Amino acid sequence: MTYAIIGDVHSQGKLLSAALAHCKEHGLTPILLGDLFDSRCEVDETLYTWHLANHARAEMGAIILSSNHQERLADAIGGKLEPADYCAETFRSLEEFMAVGSDLYRLKTWLESLPDGFVFKDKDGLEYCCAHAYFPANLRRPDETKPYTVQATDSEMRQKMVWGPYNKDGRRYHWWNHIPDNQSFVRVAGHYHIIRELPKALILDANAGYDDGSVPLYEVDDKNLVYFAEVSDIINQDNLEVA
Repeated sequence: MTYAIIGDVHSQGKLLSAALAHCKEHGLTPILLGDLFDSRCEVDETLYTWHLANHARAEMGAIILSSNHQERLADAIGGKLEPADYCAETFRSLEEFMAVGSDLYRLKTWLESLPDGFVFKDKDGLEYCCAHAYFPANLRRPDETKPYTVQATDSEMRQKMVWGPYNKDGRRYHWWNHIPDNQSFVRVAGHYHIIRELPKALILDANAGYDDGSVPLYEVDDKNLVYFAEVSDIINQDNLEVA
């Protein structure tokens, strides 16, 4: 099976639709790294994004991973969340679902059922370990030959997988700058508002949900990175300024 990894979407349904159409055209199975919802700009297509995600999983075998923004939405449905001024975009997503009478229990159950990680190998046997923010090495199954999903074994691990590791001072730990020499696999994440393509790390978050953002897609076997943006649908990576 040949995979395409899709970075954070943040309620950009049209961009996700273009990315999924690209997958279908090229025979690629999508892996969505999470943060499906919570737009930070006027373009807000939460319900369309929800429809596309369900369709992609049912019709294309898409893998959809849990993430911090999806966790926030599940918490909001359950009545647990930070103040509205801290995560207004999550309340806006929730209001969109409520406005059309969505089954919130079904939505919450769906969000909480998503795997925390996914592991597969490319055509050359290189292993990719995907999570929204960080994949703990102890969740790997080195002898496994088929693709597999994983769940965090405890709340601390889940926090790390959907929010990422932090330094002692509370700052995000940029783990891709500290890759052990003996790491034999590629860690894949979104979450960090950057694009990084390194021999043992792949970070795919091109700020979708912001006015100038796009949805990135990485064709694993071809090692090809493309972007889907509102203005031109597909733009070359050389034309996109990233942090």
